[in-house]
Amino acid sequence: MIPEKNLLKPEWNSNRTLLSYWMWALFLLFIGSFMPFTTIIHNFFLIDTVVHLILFCILSFVPMILLRSRKTAFLFSIAMTTIGYLLEMLHMMLTGENYNAINLLANNAGVLTGIAAGFIVRLKNHYGTTEQNNINRKQESEENSVS
Repeated sequence: MIPEKNLLKPEWNSNRTLLSYWMWALFLLFIGSFMPFTTIIHNFFLIDTVVHLILFCILSFVPMILLRSRKTAFLFSIAMTTIGYLLEMLHMMLTGENYNAINLLANNAGVLTGIAAGFIVRLKNHYGTTEQNNINRKQESEENSVS
């Protein structure tokens, strides 16, 4: 599917698990996009908008921490905005409901949140490993100088 050399090694989970979470989120998004909602469900604390925000956050976060190339990860993550527009238009055409700009804003806010969170995790992993390598080298040099 995706070559292992192009994937980062996550510290808390395996790549396959992250990829399966991403696929589940995409599947739930497609299923939920084509379900007609009643006004009771939609207006109940804007649950539909919150679900859009969470799913698009997951869909843009996982590529940011899964893919090794920063450019590829960013492009995969930002491509979720076009998927949001496409699904919103298909939902409007198939269910006959009105265009919902709040869901579209929630999609884009979720994408930006996921990209920001993924960027922070990438920075933490990058600088965390560099600092850990420096500490290990310093300890090794101290041990060698004592011997």
